[in-house]
Amino acid sequence: MTGDRKRVLITGGAGFIGSHLVARLVPDHDVVVYDNLHRNALQFAHLDGHPHLHFIQGDVLDYDAVRRAVEGCTIVIHCAAIAGVYTVDRSAVRTMEVNMLGTHQVVKAALEVGVERFVEFSTSEVYGPFTHKGKEDDPTTIGPIGESRWVYAASKLASEHLSYAHFKEDGLPLTIVRPFNVYGPRQVGDGAIRGMVLQALRNLPITLYNDGTQIRSWCFVDDFVDGVIRCVERPEAVGQAFNIGNPQGTATNFELANTILRLTDSSSEIVFKPHPGPEVDLRVPSIEKAMTLLGFAPKISLADGIGRAIPWYRDHLSVLTARD
Repeated sequence: MTGDRKRVLITGGAGFIGSHLVARLVPDHDVVVYDNLHRNALQFAHLDGHPHLHFIQGDVLDYDAVRRAVEGCTIVIHCAAIAGVYTVDRSAVRTMEVNMLGTHQVVKAALEVGVERFVEFSTSEVYGPFTHKGKEDDPTTIGPIGESRWVYAASKLASEHLSYAHFKEDGLPLTIVRPFNVYGPRQVGDGAIRGMVLQALRNLPITLYNDGTQIRSWCFVDDFVDGVIRCVERPEAVGQAFNIGNPQGTATNFELANTILRLTDSSSEIVFKPHPGPEVDLRVPSIEKAMTLLGFAPKISLADGIGRAIPWYRDHLSVLTARD
């Protein structure tokens, strides 16, 4: 972000992606982090005591606290959510409440204050179990009611619809971001690359589900943050949803595991197990819209990104594995 110093609120700013946004913005802007510290990646960003960083511990369901946090901010980047397939499976009700109702509290506060830009994180999960070069205006797909695998997607899609209604009816300066498999240092929650790297560094078996031919496109966190900042900066982004990912970082899970084994020089073996629930077989985005309107162009290859992440996981291995 260029130009005058802004006051930026990042909800969920202590999380994996949020912490990278904070680190990118805090040298030139006043950054307010609003987070309940359920997951704390910000502790690893070496920003303690930074004069431009302001931390407020709170819950997005608490409107009064959210409203106080938004006060004085011109930009809101709303990352706060309950995410991760396994976390959601254990907390389906809480997921719906936080991801939909919590987002609505932040939207209402932003409207009352009158912010210049509101960037909302959604998810690539809204495309369902099979999408190849999925575009933002493609039909969204949610799995059957009762399959908790889809609670996260449903909560995010409902939030998109509600926020977009506020854009049309109340002038919310909204941009929606749909992340595609973001990875990198400081990922403290669920994540396939995180899990495989930690297993490889300990020479433990790497578990793949079914036959390991599921396909994903992986986006290094620095590239993703660049896309988010472009959503903040560009006037063309208002009223739009964008896929932010890296189609060139596409691989099967089996290829991914072997890349990690090679880069970590690990003796881990790959083992296969049946998947315990519904699985996503193919998820590759089209980023043509983001490239055209935002000038977004991911630069970091999958092998390069994993190579950058491994040293961080190696350095923090004891802390991270103590939590597993």
